[in-house]
Amino acid sequence: MLFWLSYLTAEHISHLLYGENHWQGSVFSSVFIMVASALLAMLFIKLEKKSVSVRYTLVLFLGLLTLVFWNNLTSILHGHTSLTALIQAPILESLTGSAYRVLLIIAWAGLLASGYNYLQKKAHAKEIEQAQHTAKEAQLQLLMTQLNPHFLFNVLNSLDVAILDKDTKTAHQMLIKLSQFLRITLEHKFDKKIPLHQELSLLSYFVEIEQQRSKQHIEFNYQIQSDAEQAYLPPLILQPLMENAIKFSRQILTDCEIILVATISNKLLHINISNPYIETAYSNTNGTNTGLNNVKNRIELLYGSSGQFCIQIGNNRFSVNLIIPLEVAA
Repeated sequence: MLFWLSYLTAEHISHLLYGENHWQGSVFSSVFIMVASALLAMLFIKLEKKSVSVRYTLVLFLGLLTLVFWNNLTSILHGHTSLTALIQAPILESLTGSAYRVLLIIAWAGLLASGYNYLQKKAHAKEIEQAQHTAKEAQLQLLMTQLNPHFLFNVLNSLDVAILDKDTKTAHQMLIKLSQFLRITLEHKFDKKIPLHQELSLLSYFVEIEQQRSKQHIEFNYQIQSDAEQAYLPPLILQPLMENAIKFSRQILTDCEIILVATISNKLLHINISNPYIETAYSNTNGTNTGLNNVKNRIELLYGSSGQFCIQIGNNRFSVNLIIPLEVAA
């Protein structure tokens, strides 16, 4: 549309410069080519599913017919010839003076093809991005569905032990805490990130259940920087880490301390969870590392190279470090 409006303006100006005023002819011929070119463009898009040869041959043929008709219509409207003279003239004379209009048609076709290809590539890139996003969301949902079964398996094991030991009080309290935890998790869709203070609230239900399962005293020491409480992170990302810390703290068979530290530094949220570590106890513990691998995979999917997940062992402590870009509510 803009292309042909520019042509109309340029042609009218040229007529004025040469002392002619064929504005009516310029307008009508421009309107015709606008409509004709729009129909050709629609046909080109409509034939998208046809073979390239059929598509381009048909559009080229109709484009040539349009060119011939437009050239002669313009000549008549500008008074260069009459309809009677045009009918009586040889066929080749119908193409007289059409050279620059051929160039205009070629230029328009080039712009159409370029614009169409650009939009097609953009749409294709968007489809690929959407497909990647969908696949990523599916992977995240799969990882999320692994959390509750893994946790429930451990809790049900403990309930079984308590029932066999006829410790009905412990079993009853564990069931109450479990129902509270499951109700909270089911009430949340967890399709978006949540602030750290909410994550810690969810974690407290889990910790209370684990304390019921444990026969030893485990002290939980939370060292949370005030600003870090408002930082956003994936929901239930800390549960597998805390579960791992509690699991291996039980191997110590004595009272121990699990420390959770959350700080902000250089626009990054740093979270560290550490527990006592005895190599012989750790090596004798059977485990699939499902929880740790789950967290690692979620971090890679959500943050790519911007997120870090690493394990450190030293000074008789087993530490899991989680570093993610800082996100806070706007």
